[in-house]
Amino acid sequence: MDAKILLLIPLIKDFVACRAAIIEIEYTPNTKTTSPIGDVIEQISKRNKNNAIKNVLSVSNRQGFIKQSDQFENRNIASEDTSNYKIVEQNDFAFNPARINVGSIARLTTFEKGIVSPMYICFRTQGNVVPEYIDYYFESKHFYCEIQKRLEGSVRQCLSFEGLCNIPLSLPSFEMQQLIGKRLFTLGQKIRMETDLLELLNKQKQYLLRQMFI
Repeated sequence: MDAKILLLIPLIKDFVACRAAIIEIEYTPNTKTTSPIGDVIEQISKRNKNNAIKNVLSVSNRQGFIKQSDQFENRNIASEDTSNYKIVEQNDFAFNPARINVGSIARLTTFEKGIVSPMYICFRTQGNVVPEYIDYYFESKHFYCEIQKRLEGSVRQCLSFEGLCNIPLSLPSFEMQQLIGKRLFTLGQKIRMETDLLELLNKQKQYLLRQMFI
C-alpha cells in the first residue's frame, strides 16, 4: 500500500504540471488571432421574478458554483425575497467583481439552473465560442495578469464587465477550441480519479494501522 501511495503522489503532480503547461501554451498570445473577450460573450441579467427559483448559489474560488448554504456552513444568507437575484443556467458564467483577482469566476456545470446575488456579473458565450475553451482561459496566468491591469477602485479593487470585455483572447478555430477543451477536461478527470484513489489508499492504510494495534 505504501508503494502504491508513493507512486501516485508524483504521478498526480506530473498530471497537474502537464495540464498547467497546456493551459499556458494554448492561451499565451502568439500568432493566433486575438480579439477582445467582449466580441464573443454577452452579459445576462435575467431576474428571479416571483421567487420562482430556490436554488441559491455562490461562486467559490476553489470549487466554482456551489450552494450558498455549503459555502457559509449551512447558513442561508440570501434574503427571503430573491426576486432581484440573477438567474444562471448551464454553461453560464458568473464572477464576483471584488474577488475575481483571487479566482472567483466560474462556469455553471453542476446544476441545471440557479440564482446568484445581484452583485455578481453574469454572462454567456456566443455561438462561435466553445464555453469550455473560455473556462480554461480563466485559469491561465495571462488572464490573471490582464485582470490586474483593469482593476478599479482605491479601497476594494473590482473588475467591471467592460474591463473583462477589453481583455484580449487568442481564438483558434471552433474545432481547435473543442480539441483543447476536451484535452484539458480529460486531464482534469484523470487528476480527480488519481487523487480520489490516493485519498482512499490513505484512509485504508490508517484503518489497517488502527486495527493492528487494537
